[in-house]
Amino acid sequence: MTNIPVFLTAEKHHLLLVGATSAAIAKLALFMPTGMRITLVGHGSMDAATAAGLSPALTGVDTLTIHDRPFTEDDLSDKTLVYIGVEDDITEERVLRLAAARRMPVNVIDKPAKSNFITPAQFTRGPLQVAFSSGGSAPVFVRRLRSSLERILPPSLGVLAEAAGNMRGKIKDIIPDGTRRRLFWDRLYDNAGLYADMEQEEVEHLVVDAARNHRVGATTGQVQLVGAGPGDPDLLTIKAHRALQQADVIVYDRLVSRDVLALARRDADLVFVGKREGEHGVGQDGIHKILIEEALAGKRVVRLKGGDPMLFARASEELDALRANDIHVEVVPGISAFQGIAASTQIPMTDRDHSASLTLVTGHLKDGAFKDWARLSGRGQTLAVYMGVRGAPQISAGLMAEGVSGSTPVAVVENGTRASERRFYGTLATLPALVTENAVKSPALLLIGDVVQNARDLTIDTYTPLLQAHAG
Repeated sequence: MTNIPVFLTAEKHHLLLVGATSAAIAKLALFMPTGMRITLVGHGSMDAATAAGLSPALTGVDTLTIHDRPFTEDDLSDKTLVYIGVEDDITEERVLRLAAARRMPVNVIDKPAKSNFITPAQFTRGPLQVAFSSGGSAPVFVRRLRSSLERILPPSLGVLAEAAGNMRGKIKDIIPDGTRRRLFWDRLYDNAGLYADMEQEEVEHLVVDAARNHRVGATTGQVQLVGAGPGDPDLLTIKAHRALQQADVIVYDRLVSRDVLALARRDADLVFVGKREGEHGVGQDGIHKILIEEALAGKRVVRLKGGDPMLFARASEELDALRANDIHVEVVPGISAFQGIAASTQIPMTDRDHSASLTLVTGHLKDGAFKDWARLSGRGQTLAVYMGVRGAPQISAGLMAEGVSGSTPVAVVENGTRASERRFYGTLATLPALVTENAVKSPALLLIGDVVQNARDLTIDTYTPLLQAHAG
């Protein structure tokens, strides 16, 4: 970071603007609404058209002083910021030298190399002010980012923010508990679009009414079962990201990546309840106890699970426990491992030539599983096995014993979608060796089926020898 992001209190500063070029007048238009004291020295560049254009906008404005004359050193007196927008290089250098001698912040408009501060790109929504800068490295990116956020944030958010400021003390009286009050503001923000085209006074009345209604029955917090996706934080849904930002407590599994956890609210309590092979941690009953106790304490709880919370994640048990205690619960879906890995490997799970169906199973084997799997795998079908690394030898032998061809293509993908993702390709017969020789560890997904041949990094050179070895 090459710049220091600082917001100055407008009423405590007096800005000197030297020059009346179009760029200088654009800066004047930017700063006028702030109420800052501004002195404009036209330096002979204020033609009749410029003066005529300014007149209507400046009617009744007492914070702006205009001098249509050359700059003098006395113009720097009592000023705290200087902007230079002249086409005269000699004047530009003179103002720069004199301002530097007084150690004043100075900006030469559109010339960051000559300036000791910059004006970031910005937009406002009422009292909310958002500013962007790339330090001059990527101005196009800054413009795109500002444009994206302007589209996302409704204009009504400004009116709502103004109302929130005006009613802040009254809301605190209505909802004295800090956690519940924060939940109220969060929900108000999420529904900013409801206040479009309303007058300020009407919005303020509605905010107070919403606070009173929020207080009624607000004896518990809530729990959200949130899908963290397979690991890549860019695959997190907007709703999941919002949940992480609003949570008081985040109860997370071993498969949740550090990059996803880094998106959580900084002061949220992080509670690890992950399970490892041979080590069950707090256990499922212990997880239920944590979720219930935190919610009954009025907190907003996120139960963060790798992938999708409704797939191989014991969600039904947690939902039952929470409902039994009358705790409001919401499910926020996530991208499952097979979806993320399909994208990263470019293996379509279904394909007109190779597969008309997809079956998802867990590698925790039970009696008779292979008979069911054999009917759902092999030619024309795709089988995705979660948590199958440890059982790879049994999966390979069991499926082949039930008639699935040992030459069926297989992909083993470890840490799918993460920076540490590893991919290995082989056949059903070579699956155990593929896992053992490459020391594959969980989390990993096994993909079994002809669709594996479509993988973007599977070449004839890597795949043909595997087939030949199996045939031999």
